Amino acid sequence: MARQPADHLNEPDDLARRLGARVRERRQAQGRTLASVAREAGVSVSYLSAIELGTNVPSLPILARLVHALRLTLHELLKGEQRLHVREGAVDHAASGASDLHHAAMRLRVASVVAEPGQSGDAPLPLGNAAVFVFVERGALQVEVDGVPYALGQGDALDAVDVTDMRWQALGELPAVSLWGASPGR
Repeated sequence: MARQPADHLNEPDDLARRLGARVRERRQAQGRTLASVAREAGVSVSYLSAIELGTNVPSLPILARLVHALRLTLHELLKGEQRLHVREGAVDHAASGASDLHHAAMRLRVASVVAEPGQSGDAPLPLGNAAVFVFVERGALQVEVDGVPYALGQGDALDAVDVTDMRWQALGELPAVSLWGASPGR
């Protein structure tokens, strides 16, 4: 069975170990001792050690005092927990054609299209009454939405709801690079 986006939050021991490792890493990067951070955060050395080892998960007030003592924000300490929610990627400007960029667990489908001048095609994503967004990163496109044409230049965007048919054509003398997003209709 596929993991849900927040499944990792149901694994308290694993979460405690990851959080503790980040606290220890930050403390050591600052060249500080357990005793100095514990004193500033108002906790015992043994409690801070247990947090760093992942055997205890601090309460929110304790966590707030710890991040203050470590000169962090909660966001900085917890940002690693977003790893199942964030996906990074890049559009390959040299590869002609459509490329899927979406993540299987998301309702939003994402694709890029790199097209030479004069090339044309259908929307790179399934539509079926979708809400669609098109952004032209480079070059120019004519995008036809349910029979109505729109000219888009670099930096232009188009969004439409309940779309059933889309076509595009690269305009101008330069390759066109566009990003497409489609969300299923309700």
